[in-house]
Amino acid sequence: MNAEAQPLEIALDLLEAEKFDLAAEELKSQPSEDVAFVLERAATEHSVAVLIRLPDLLAGEALVDASTEPVKAIVAELPDDYLARILDILPMDDASELRDEVGESRFERLLEMIPEEDAGEIERLLSYPEDSVAREITEHFFRVRPTDTMNDVLADLRAAKEDDYESVSELYVISDSGVLKGVFSLRKGLRADPTIPVSELMNTELIAVSVQETAETAARRMAKYGFYGLPVLDEAGRMVGLFMGDDAQEIIEEADSEDQLKLGAVSGPVETYISLSVWQLARRRLPWLAALFVAETFTGMVMRHYGQSEELSLVPLTFFIPLLIGAGGNTGSQVTTTLTRALALGEVTSRDWFLVLRREVLTALLIGAALGVIGYVRALYGWNTSPELSMVIGIALPSIVLWAGLVGSLLPLAARRLGIDPAVMSAPFITTFVDATGLVIYFEIARRILPI
Repeated sequence: MNAEAQPLEIALDLLEAEKFDLAAEELKSQPSEDVAFVLERAATEHSVAVLIRLPDLLAGEALVDASTEPVKAIVAELPDDYLARILDILPMDDASELRDEVGESRFERLLEMIPEEDAGEIERLLSYPEDSVAREITEHFFRVRPTDTMNDVLADLRAAKEDDYESVSELYVISDSGVLKGVFSLRKGLRADPTIPVSELMNTELIAVSVQETAETAARRMAKYGFYGLPVLDEAGRMVGLFMGDDAQEIIEEADSEDQLKLGAVSGPVETYISLSVWQLARRRLPWLAALFVAETFTGMVMRHYGQSEELSLVPLTFFIPLLIGAGGNTGSQVTTTLTRALALGEVTSRDWFLVLRREVLTALLIGAALGVIGYVRALYGWNTSPELSMVIGIALPSIVLWAGLVGSLLPLAARRLGIDPAVMSAPFITTFVDATGLVIYFEIARRILPI
């Protein structure tokens, strides 16, 4: 166990022992992402007990950082006055993200319990399209007028409260009508003559995004130019908010994770591995496996067509080989893609090996049973295969899928345990290994069922 993970391991052990005060002491000094890590693994009642013992801001940020499903269960047990306090203290873009977990009607009720100004900002953010960058902005940015001098700017900065602005590294020059005229860095302003107007300091070649652009587009533009913040403008050029670098990084990571999962034939929104139930894992994988399963039947049809000709006369047992090894290889690819991502992001640790193994076995049994039924029916009625061979297919499919799930989960975990990059256990490697061993499983089942 490394030093970085130790406080989280201790906190989890304390929660299991229901020593909530001690667990809260362990977590108070940890980043919100690590607190979220604990919330996703702890029982709901334990998570609630420790949250209410943490500082409000840390608890709120942890709720935002944690995955959807555990947060839904947690907030259902939290009282309205506590949640309203959390909403009020969080940055408005973070507060708005809790609406789906809290529920729309309850969220509206909570907005009535916080100051009208804060509630209005949250409602403005939620009025924009769901995937737009405007949903991610903060209205707490430092704005100056073109006629202000640096003396005026510094006086305003000194008078401001510590949490009035999320960032003051860049200063935005705004006209009286709200139009963004230019931008300059605080560092440049500090080096300038304090009596000249900021209009002489600002850069008018602006890089900004529209409120209608997607958050991912804006995030990638920010990454391209290396900005800490990106102005977001409405159709009239008025600056409605600032898109921050930390939000951009999170969006890019989520988009890249989604693309990675899609390449591994796993659908659904990005959630941490631990937060997903067995049923949710199966539901994300089965549609793709079923589609690939159907596609593999065309290969079997080709083999069946030529295999029954007088020139080739293949054994019927071989007709189903592409179907079976395809299902096994695709299952192994799904599992290793999911786990390699989870290991890389720290969502799964060595402590979780048994939990991972148990849920992958159960998931494989669900998926394998479904594919086994489909394969049996397809062989018996679709291709008029003998009942004995159809039974071989119906048993071999779930057996191979279960084997692929075990291999796809154990090899990346073993690699991490041995200090090897889990990415070495890539989908092609797993697929090749499962293909070869899957054939052994298939022929051994056939040898025991088919008449001699």
